[in-house]
Amino acid sequence: MIGSERDSEDSPVPGEGADPFELLGIPVRFDLDVEAARSRLRRKVAALHPDRFTDPVEIERVTRAAAALNEAWTLLSDDERRANLVLSRLGGPAPHEDRSLPPEFLQDMLSIRMELEEAIEQSDRVEIARLREWVASRRAELRERVRIGLQRLSDGAGDAGAIRLDLNVWRYIERMDEQLSGTPAAHGPEP
Repeated sequence: MIGSERDSEDSPVPGEGADPFELLGIPVRFDLDVEAARSRLRRKVAALHPDRFTDPVEIERVTRAAAALNEAWTLLSDDERRANLVLSRLGGPAPHEDRSLPPEFLQDMLSIRMELEEAIEQSDRVEIARLREWVASRRAELRERVRIGLQRLSDGAGDAGAIRLDLNVWRYIERMDEQLSGTPAAHGPEP
């Protein structure tokens, strides 16, 4: 296991330049106990409340530290972003270093994208709902593959390149979900 669950709870201000895992004092791993991490965040942010300080310089410092903690939480609470951070910490390529996608995925996505554009153009709620289900299913499949891959990589037996490929596909799926989120089907049934 990389990292440590222990941190300096006595120190209310996180170190500058610390990564999100370090800021929250949680171990570097994909399988995150979200509730424990959220609880840790709340305790740390509460310790940084400006009302606890009187010096304006100190207030500014703790305000910046609280903002850094909140940004760390934003990154770590998102499965795909957290997976990218873990892969990077384990020595794998960053998204900007390898943007490759499997050729078969690109062919499949061309078809799916055409279906999506047609469904949006026609305001086809049933088809949009089907595509949203496809996205959710694909996301769950990728999440599990990445989880297993990261665990194996942390044990010294994984393939960082294969994980990067899955994460690139995952990001593509997330962008598709963002596009679907702006469709009528995303806002409930038609009145």
